[in-house]
Amino acid sequence: MPWVEGFFGLRCPVCGGPLDAPGVCRACREKLIPARKGQAVYLGRYAELRGLVRAVKYRKNREALDWAAERLALQVQAAGFAAGAVTFVPTFPWRALLRGQYPPALLARGLARELGLPFQALLSRRRYTPSQTRRKPRHRLPQVFAPRAPAPARVLLVDDVLTSGATFRRAAEALFSAGAERVCGVFLAVADPERLLRLPYNRPEARR
Repeated sequence: MPWVEGFFGLRCPVCGGPLDAPGVCRACREKLIPARKGQAVYLGRYAELRGLVRAVKYRKNREALDWAAERLALQVQAAGFAAGAVTFVPTFPWRALLRGQYPPALLARGLARELGLPFQALLSRRRYTPSQTRRKPRHRLPQVFAPRAPAPARVLLVDDVLTSGATFRRAAEALFSAGAERVCGVFLAVADPERLLRLPYNRPEARR
């Protein structure tokens, strides 16, 4: 509740100002409008939303995630992204357990709820890779995913942050191998929106 957040002096994770609404302040709620680029939608650039990403990853700001899911769902509908299911880029169960919550999965659940679509954990991570956040793209290790179940023809693939696009690419390839023909992306934040234009959204044989 806003009065509780105000009483404890909590700050907005986006702008650092007083938190006068659940999760994200009213001013940032009005300012942050999701955008579309290619076959993906995102809430904003990582440089502007670094505090929000850290709040949902490490401080368990569930209210901010729920609000972001609601706003992103509106942009998905406006973009006309038809899908049979919403899924997410997975981590290892022990890593999610260690953090207490896993933002991409929670964001995907929220999107599925807002869009009235099935939420499905379609992928698993079958290879351990250390955190790639601070690595330069040429030093990043391959992150390998495997399908857990057949995928519908059209899927919304959710992740919290897109940096180089390598993780999304490998996750999309796994979904294509499981039967998906189109994979649209939904992100909380992106490092560079232009990279969204170079992602694989369609199964290779579907493009011919």
